[in-house]
Amino acid sequence: MSYIKARFQDSNKILHVEGVWEEVSRGDFLVVQSEKGEEIVRVLGASKEPSSLKAYFIRKAKQEDLKRFEENEKKAQEAMEVCKKKIAEHGLDMKLIKTYIPLDRSKLFFYYISEQRVDFRNLVKDLAKVFKKRIEMRQVGVRDAVQMMGWSGGCGELPCCVRFQEEFHSVSLRDIEEQNLPLSPHKFTGPCGRLMCCLVFERENYMVKVLLPDVGSELCFDGKVYKVAHIDPLRWSITLTYEESKVEVSLNNILPYNYGRALEHCKKCGGCCHKVMEHETFVGVDQ
Repeated sequence: MSYIKARFQDSNKILHVEGVWEEVSRGDFLVVQSEKGEEIVRVLGASKEPSSLKAYFIRKAKQEDLKRFEENEKKAQEAMEVCKKKIAEHGLDMKLIKTYIPLDRSKLFFYYISEQRVDFRNLVKDLAKVFKKRIEMRQVGVRDAVQMMGWSGGCGELPCCVRFQEEFHSVSLRDIEEQNLPLSPHKFTGPCGRLMCCLVFERENYMVKVLLPDVGSELCFDGKVYKVAHIDPLRWSITLTYEESKVEVSLNNILPYNYGRALEHCKKCGGCCHKVMEHETFVGVDQ
């Protein structure tokens, strides 16, 4: 079974469209029914995996649909300026980042970011009087804001969340450490102020470290007790030290027979056993 993947025009998030009965191609615009109402999405292509977000196919977008969408975009910009003034009048601690009007014009969506919960009830009343429509204020995280606005990443390209990423994954300092990178979080921070998502994409390449002793521990190899100095999964090697000597050994000479099966299990759970052991060791030291 294949799914038609598309992208929302307001949030840039990826969804799959159900009930598509016409032939569609990459780049086509579709009119769909979502929880926000009738709206236009752009087809990305077919996929064997579903998305966590979905909408229901109505028709391929016609010329009048696209014209209406452009008109809504202009009206959304005007509404955004009005909302900004109202936010200032009410003295609310929130930053408005986008305004969106669905194709059916049944509602107005205002997306904002804030470090705390905002009481915007009076703001909504004022906006409803001005626009005579249902108003929805939606607070989004900084990662979602970058996905919406499309700022440049540290690589000079659009961030992964804008280009192809479907879901956000948790990224931690452990990813930096496991990938043998310097523990300087600011060097690996994206435009959202969080650790870069691309660290997650490299995670599987370093998963083999879960099956190996930690750096600094002892390892019996070739009749001697070595100390593990460095593990480099990309070069498929491990550096061992014995007294004053240092030797670089292929991981094939260290890993147990048929290690691949164990590694596949570790990839599925993210090395959970290793994480538990790290946590228990930490707790033991702390106590």
